[in-house]
Amino acid sequence: MNVAVFHPGTQHSWQTALALQQLGRLEWYATSIFYQPDRFPYRLERIAPAPLARRMNREFRRFSHPGLNPELVRTTGLAEWLERIAARAGWRELARRLDAFGNKRFVAQIEAALRAPERFALWGYSGSSETSFALGKELGRPLILDRTIGDFRVYNARMAELQDRYGEWFLPTERSVPQEHIERDQREFELADVVLVGSEFAAETIRQCAGSAVAAKLKVLPYCFDEALFAQQPRPAKVARDEPVRFLFVGQINPRKGIHLLLEAFDRLPRAAATLTLVGDLRVPRSVFARYADRLTYLPTVARADIPRIMAEHHVLVFPSYFEGSALSLLEALASGLAIIQTPSSGNGVTPETGIMLDRLSVDTVHQALLSAIEDHDQLNAWRAAAPGEAQSYTFGRYRDAIGALLTTMGI
Repeated sequence: MNVAVFHPGTQHSWQTALALQQLGRLEWYATSIFYQPDRFPYRLERIAPAPLARRMNREFRRFSHPGLNPELVRTTGLAEWLERIAARAGWRELARRLDAFGNKRFVAQIEAALRAPERFALWGYSGSSETSFALGKELGRPLILDRTIGDFRVYNARMAELQDRYGEWFLPTERSVPQEHIERDQREFELADVVLVGSEFAAETIRQCAGSAVAAKLKVLPYCFDEALFAQQPRPAKVARDEPVRFLFVGQINPRKGIHLLLEAFDRLPRAAATLTLVGDLRVPRSVFARYADRLTYLPTVARADIPRIMAEHHVLVFPSYFEGSALSLLEALASGLAIIQTPSSGNGVTPETGIMLDRLSVDTVHQALLSAIEDHDQLNAWRAAAPGEAQSYTFGRYRDAIGALLTTMGI
């Protein structure tokens, strides 16, 4: 039996679809955006003025997946692009409404496909699968839920603790996940035949909150890095003893990721000792962020194809997150020869040979970890030298084979 994959955004769904395609098991892949240069709106970059064309190409390349067979890909129109334009402009409420509209259209398309006579299983993603899974259950289709983050009941508890001390760092949308979303998540858990997560941390949050019946369905399926982008990274060069350490953060810039800890800790360092680059969507009040802006380089969301170059220009990825599924940037950093500073709740990545696992989160612990990289360049260089070898635990081939084994276990 083949498997149909659907995700109204992207996440790592394209890697899942590619793995199934290589296994000869992909029925179709439904997503909102898939870069095809000869189709609208992507061909607009050919006729746009040069500065605009370059910007369009950078954005389009974020959704370029050349290994996928276009004949197996289904997309849903312009709603996702309109949402992204609104989000870039800072119109978050409009972006939210467009997201809801686009998701409804996406669900309608999946429902029509589910009623086709062909037999196939359904692989859906958290937050967008409830309606489709309900119909799939009615039609007797095997259902695989890919839960890309931990249980939001744990998130809400952790963010509530943070807000007493760091409330000024929160945008209203970052404070908590609404109860109706949590209830939807629970229904997805209960409808699924298998619930996949990327790390043991994410699995444990679900065991704590979702009940024993859901816990029995849990399987940890570690993610992989994109070898098409990261397999050819240059060998990490040694950091000279008098060279500033170049720290990097990649991800949403918000309290969940511990950005308040990183910026306060970095601000304590001597200016000549280190640099810091942040890459991602800014989700803290700009007035708070402005206090630290002169100490760092900020890059808004960039094309996926640009991340390998950015990582190769840095020495250490810092990721002091409170709550994840399993951050892909950690695996990409390993493949790029970066040392890593992270938390257990960030997911898979660091080992004692490749960096520092923060056993608790505070400005002091993050500051001490940064100092460790600055003060011992021999250790830093050893971490960096070991990183590409550790990345081999997270290759696409391993991910594909794990999917094949999962399907066999499920009898699909």
